[in-house]
Amino acid sequence: MIKSLDLEIYDLAYIQEPYLNLVNLANTSNLRSWWDVIYLADHHSFPQCSQVIMLVNKRLLKNTWHIVLLKPPNTMSIELTGPFGKVHIYNIYNPCDSNHTLDFLE
Repeated sequence: MIKSLDLEIYDLAYIQEPYLNLVNLANTSNLRSWWDVIYLADHHSFPQCSQVIMLVNKRLLKNTWHIVLLKPPNTMSIELTGPFGKVHIYNIYNPCDSNHTLDFLE
């Protein structure tokens, strides 16, 4: 699925429940030429809990976006800056058996 993302169409891809390999990384090594792969800040401490990753197209200049750290587990945000101003885009994983993450949204 990730390999089918068209770089000419998509600048961002937010993935939920990514497959993690034996070293707890998404199988994106062959995509690193085109995408910056962003993990949760605590992913390497608690990889079994990571349910979200972000892919940022490398054609986006590094000075036009940055990661926004969030407290709730399995929530990510990126802030984009440009002539339009600033916009935050969120990737929020809310498990079916809990509303914990939804409390963050209120």
